[in-house]
Amino acid sequence: MTCTRNRVYPCFVVALLLCTATPAIAQGDGDAATGGQTQSTPSAQDLYTSAQKLFDQGNFAEALIGFRHAYNASSSPNARIMIGTCLVALGRTAEAYEEMSATLREATTRAETEPKYVRTRDAAAKHVALLESKVGKLVVELVNPAGVDVTVNGTRLPPDKLGVPMAVDPGTLVVTATHTDGRVERREQAVKAGESAQVTVVFPEPPPKKVEPTAPVRVEAPKPAGDEVRRGGAVRTAGIALAGVGVAGLVVFGVTGLMARSRFATLEDECHGARCTDLKYADVVDSGTALTTAANVSLALGAAGLLGGGLMVWLGGPSAGRSAPPSDPARTRFGSPAGPAVGAGFTMSPGRAGFHCTVAF
Repeated sequence: MTCTRNRVYPCFVVALLLCTATPAIAQGDGDAATGGQTQSTPSAQDLYTSAQKLFDQGNFAEALIGFRHAYNASSSPNARIMIGTCLVALGRTAEAYEEMSATLREATTRAETEPKYVRTRDAAAKHVALLESKVGKLVVELVNPAGVDVTVNGTRLPPDKLGVPMAVDPGTLVVTATHTDGRVERREQAVKAGESAQVTVVFPEPPPKKVEPTAPVRVEAPKPAGDEVRRGGAVRTAGIALAGVGVAGLVVFGVTGLMARSRFATLEDECHGARCTDLKYADVVDSGTALTTAANVSLALGAAGLLGGGLMVWLGGPSAGRSAPPSDPARTRFGSPAGPAVGAGFTMSPGRAGFHCTVAF
């Protein structure tokens, strides 16, 4: 095995590991073999021997794969210590530290009942002490870790590594925590060789969603069956106005009629029921006659206003918005009325005065 200048440290460590680990490996060769296997399936011992040859040739990457297969087949600390040795040779110091630490724990447990692993335990302890000053330690604390995935420099961190120190290569580390709801927290932490650092990630509670006040819903009462939106009513409005004119005409009729009756009552009293020929009563007669004419005219206007306005209100009111009701011919026919004609008036003469009503068929 040859070493270049930029690989002096890995080669030195590998040489040291070989010196300390070889006795343990040689002693543990027998425990890697498993009996009863067919010749087509390589035994754990065969896998270990093949990986050792690759390692001796300086092919550390392939030797690493071979030693992993041997460890999976045998669970031997001797195979695992060689995994750490290959990682050191490849410059993967932090991974090598983790493997050597795991080897130390396993070999210590196995050595209590299997003395052949005592040398492997001691060799792993030396390797851990040698690598201790070459790596940094990082502790990732995660508050409420449920539903959170953590990566360190893009490598996923197993859940069992949360809250415990783990070996990392010195430098600036990027810790990214991604919540299942899409929130992401990112931290950067510089870690020096031989020192420890801690990163705590806390996901704040999401702010409550703002509930926009809603305007009260206006509910209209259902319309009765057959009820329709009505429109129009201009004719009805005019009819109401015309009826008002009729009422005013009747009021004028009443006032002027009473005034005319008062004039001719004076003539009856002073002329004793006879025709007054005295010229001094000419003004009384003329005013009475004028008031009688005004009363008759206002009566006619009032009656016409009431009759016309009533018909307009009755027939010209608001109509249905969707369909106009069928018209009644008896209600919409104009001209001579089919029923009797009713007339009223006020008459007076120098001898008498009074109201009269006429009905024509």
